[in-house]
Amino acid sequence: MTSVTIIVPAYNEGAAFGASLTTLADYFAMHRGDEREFHYLIVDDGSSDETFEAAQRFARWRDKVRVLRHERNRGLGAALRTAFAQTNTDVAVVLDADLSYSPAIAMDLVESLERENADIALASAYMSGGSVVNVPFVRRVLSREANRLLSLATSGRYATLTCMVRAYRTEVAKRLEFCSDGMIAIPEMLLHALRQKLRVIERPATLQWSKERAAQVRGFNFRRAATQTSATVALAFHHRPALWLAVPGLFPGLLPLVVAILLIMRVPPATLAIGTTITIVVQYTSLALFTGQLVAFFGRKFSSKRLRSNGAT
Repeated sequence: MTSVTIIVPAYNEGAAFGASLTTLADYFAMHRGDEREFHYLIVDDGSSDETFEAAQRFARWRDKVRVLRHERNRGLGAALRTAFAQTNTDVAVVLDADLSYSPAIAMDLVESLERENADIALASAYMSGGSVVNVPFVRRVLSREANRLLSLATSGRYATLTCMVRAYRTEVAKRLEFCSDGMIAIPEMLLHALRQKLRVIERPATLQWSKERAAQVRGFNFRRAATQTSATVALAFHHRPALWLAVPGLFPGLLPLVVAILLIMRVPPATLAIGTTITIVVQYTSLALFTGQLVAFFGRKFSSKRLRSNGAT
């Protein structure tokens, strides 16, 4: 029998949290039997509302439920680090507290992990067959572009690296290294897994916000978006340093800028000619390398999509 822990990190989830936990329990109760045994681990990350009390009520009337609590809000990465350290089952599945991904997706991840003998199974809204429903436009665009950059860092092998909904073999989850306490821990964990040559698979999934959650989004937090974007870019470049070679090619004004600086410095004509030549060579070489990266990226995506299409027929 395979033992599975359903991990639910939670922070200020509000009055609906108890209903979400009940939905989870009702779904997995239908799949409980000789093959699998389900446990629940809820990590309240320092909530200031009724989230912790709702988790305690849920645990009071059910077996195999544990509730852990951070005294202050530390972030998603910290909550997962706490959860993995306290998980002792064969498999750990992480689900979001508001069920933006349905429990059926979690079950699919567990079955795929076992069927394909993988170490990690990812829920992917951005791979072929996945979808995004009712997520505000700006958030959807930022998320998609962040995942495109991170996907480029993996040469297009994976489409969604920022989704927390995953299934792990617990022994693998305990070995993953990630420094961030925040959201960036999610792709950080995966990129570390890829560096360790672990077997990672991806399953199409639907990310669907409820109307209530979409209505609660208030404006655009530029500072938060800028922080997340810079952290994502840094992580992608750290995992794939070759991306740095493409940077000079992305600035079309680099050549006139260099020429202007050299003229201001009153360098000799020979130095000006050498500096201009070097800048041209570096910029066009960089652009060629970046183009090569993009061709390989989209080529891999096209090939995998064609293979899935042939498999489906």
